[in-house]
Amino acid sequence: MSTTASASPSPSTASRAWTIFRQPHFSPYKCYLRRDLGLGVLLNPKVGSTAFRKVLVEGLTNAGARPQLGPWWPVSRTRRYTTAPLPDYFHAFNHQDAYDFRCFVRNPYARVLSAWNDKLVKGFNSPDYPRSMRKLVPQLRRFAAERDLPGAADDAPFPFPSFLSYIESQAEGTRNQHWDTQRSVLLADHVRYRHTFHMETEFVSGMADTLALVGIPADWTAQKLARPTNASGKIKEPVYTDELAERVYQLYAVDFERFGYDRDSWQGM
Repeated sequence: MSTTASASPSPSTASRAWTIFRQPHFSPYKCYLRRDLGLGVLLNPKVGSTAFRKVLVEGLTNAGARPQLGPWWPVSRTRRYTTAPLPDYFHAFNHQDAYDFRCFVRNPYARVLSAWNDKLVKGFNSPDYPRSMRKLVPQLRRFAAERDLPGAADDAPFPFPSFLSYIESQAEGTRNQHWDTQRSVLLADHVRYRHTFHMETEFVSGMADTLALVGIPADWTAQKLARPTNASGKIKEPVYTDELAERVYQLYAVDFERFGYDRDSWQGM
């Protein structure tokens, strides 16, 4: 289990609720709160967030737990389980010292590569792109055409170097949640995390430990995660070069430093 005190603001500087609600990446649907347990988990896209929701909801259902929101709420069953009543968000972020806030992080080299492969490469080779990408892909094509970059034509997946150029053109905090900095997505300058789990070495143990707090047996969680159902798929050939790795490092330097990832860890990706 990884406890990363340096990855979060101190108790005296942790932000209060309204400041957090105004952050571009805040969403109640990406924050699992249990006021009764003093527990908060902020989900990080491309870092097991889908697996967390699936395992959590199935485990709670098996345990006979009721959703946090009643059936009259106009949201899906999954969100009724994973979304808390509105007052709970105010309570949690106004009283952070009373909560065990947790998150999962991933090597920035792997995370941005997975986002590109999952959303743009697999999307190109599928019958259709993911819904979240259908408006973005034409923007990417126009971006490449306007700058004379590879990727303007729609007869091949959008190239990774051009994808990095697109990310570089936007400020941190304004990018798509799947490839913005994890510092921004996890609101790490505003939320005081007690536990930060590294996906590469602590995902299963971190999930099992966290879900055990809500009554889901750790052994059951570990068994479920041994059979992943939402893998992005491995990339057959290495993508990174020295030049591309340096560009990614410059884009995500804050994440490398804050979450303790090595600058040279791109080798073999």
